[in-house]
Amino acid sequence: MSEPSTSSFDQAVSNLSQYWGYPGFRDGQADVVRSVFANKDTLVLFPTGGGKSLCYQVPATVFEGITIVISPLVALMQDQVQQLKDRGIAATFINSTLPFYEVEQRLVNARNGMYKLLYCAPERLHSPLFLAEIQKMNVELVAVDESHCISEWGHDFRPSYRTIREALSVLPDSTRWLALTATATPEVRKDILENLKFSEPNIISQGFARPNLIWWVMQSENKKPAIERSVLKASEKGDGLMYGGTRKNCEYWADRFTRVGIPTEAYHAGFESEKRKQIQQRWIGGETPLVVATNAFGMGIDKPDCRYVIHEEMPYSIEAYYQEAGRAGRDGAESYPILYFRESDFVKARKRIQDNYPTWDELSKIYNALCDDLGLAIGSELLELTSLNLERIKTRSGIPVSIIRSGLKLLAQFDVLVMQQEVKPRVQLQFVLSMEMIGKFKERCENPEKAEFLDKLVRLFGHFAFSNMVELETEFLLERLKINRNSLIKALNVLMQHDRVLMFSMLDDNSLIRLIGPRMQQLPIPKPQVENYRNNLLAKLEYMHGYAVTKVCREVYLLNYFGDVTATPCRKCDNCKRSDQLMPDPEREDLRALFDLLTKSERTLSEARSQLDWKFEHIHMVLAYLIREDIIEPIIEIPGRYRQKN
Repeated sequence: MSEPSTSSFDQAVSNLSQYWGYPGFRDGQADVVRSVFANKDTLVLFPTGGGKSLCYQVPATVFEGITIVISPLVALMQDQVQQLKDRGIAATFINSTLPFYEVEQRLVNARNGMYKLLYCAPERLHSPLFLAEIQKMNVELVAVDESHCISEWGHDFRPSYRTIREALSVLPDSTRWLALTATATPEVRKDILENLKFSEPNIISQGFARPNLIWWVMQSENKKPAIERSVLKASEKGDGLMYGGTRKNCEYWADRFTRVGIPTEAYHAGFESEKRKQIQQRWIGGETPLVVATNAFGMGIDKPDCRYVIHEEMPYSIEAYYQEAGRAGRDGAESYPILYFRESDFVKARKRIQDNYPTWDELSKIYNALCDDLGLAIGSELLELTSLNLERIKTRSGIPVSIIRSGLKLLAQFDVLVMQQEVKPRVQLQFVLSMEMIGKFKERCENPEKAEFLDKLVRLFGHFAFSNMVELETEFLLERLKINRNSLIKALNVLMQHDRVLMFSMLDDNSLIRLIGPRMQQLPIPKPQVENYRNNLLAKLEYMHGYAVTKVCREVYLLNYFGDVTATPCRKCDNCKRSDQLMPDPEREDLRALFDLLTKSERTLSEARSQLDWKFEHIHMVLAYLIREDIIEPIIEIPGRYRQKN
């Protein structure tokens, strides 16, 4: 393992300028880079937009050897690799979507020193091929991105993350380790440090405060007119982003805002990756002032001058909301994260988790039905991606398709399988009248909109559709016809059933699937782990609900959640504006109860809350008072614990 010279940091600054065009590192980044060069185990806690990726990308350009980056998101690792290539930095990725021969070739190339960075999905670390090749590489740095995935209390828990250190135990002790996350509560931080076996870790945090953000919640039973008023007002300040929940909502709002004079584009996973990239670039470049997106939008996208982020629906966790809302105001200028909320949103979200989250028994049935359908005996392995048939799995398991879909997503999250969409939803159509007869039908048609719609169909599907069934992607049709999916189906049904002009059918997407590893005797996820994960989801939803309905300063609520209990009211959020007063002092009995648990019984804050059965908001109000009055203080070395202040 090569040792960096004393000028490594200077070289890093030079490379930052050469490849990225930045004159110097941001606050905190320089400390991380110095820590990496000093071979310190380093945990980075930067807020969304804090520039975490440069903390390992820049040192990687200085090291003689290779940097391994562990990332859970296929799309994000692909985007980052492409961005690095565009800057002239050799990088690649391996994940379960690549065929075996391609993974093998990339690993050989890495061993031969052809890359500076190798991005890797965590489940790949245990493959015999990877383990054989990595021992032959000169690995200078391992960067564990999105490291909150290590913890069951992390909002994107991935069991494979808990085995990273074990899988890479073949690396020499001189290998540097770096963990990075934007959203980590004290419990999650503790999990990260323990699991990665960081000794004397260097914890570098920028804190979670975003003083330029003015947090706002709008409670309204009739959201649509209120949202429209907000966007019209906010658009005067600059460009914005809106999270619309569903694809249908995104398309509705994009059309609606464009009609009222704000050029807007919808963005969701139904679009081709190239189209999504173009929408992102138009937004970043200021050509499109507003994008209405599902939560598929945002990872790795940096638009400094986004002035507002609106959520039409409440996210399921504080972490998810903080990340998405935090896309506002990255340039430090005043910006507005606005959440629209009604109590029925919370009730619906809780019911969705309870109803759609499969039990361990249901998950076992889905797993066995899938393995049977794939023809896998116990101990046998599926080497290639193969087609997934939901209807056959439904027949074999007796479980509704909606639960099967949720179960498959969960099995993917727990690294039991990998899924990849191969074919997108399509419309299959054939005209039953001749071209001449359709011309006469259009002439006689009393509805000019229907005649125009039919004319567009003829031009889109072409002359082959008069003798054969022709398929077109649903997304392509919707874009060309400028209508939504429900309107398309309704119009086609009229032409088929009433006018008898054509025949059509809607074809669902076709996904490919592969099990990671051989089929097991039983579901390879312990029952307590499945149940704990479901309970954690519900608990996180409760915290998010607490943010929506709290009467205390919203910034204080968020910072308390992430472990900063010394935060003071921001005086800018809607709650502070509504009542610019401090909360009343807590009751003496409550102060005594929490003081005794934290100091005499040596409970963590989470343990104390569980024992007292207090609401999140109340326990932090009492805790803030105890700290403000110099009665107790946090133990910095042990997150979540406190002691009496002398």
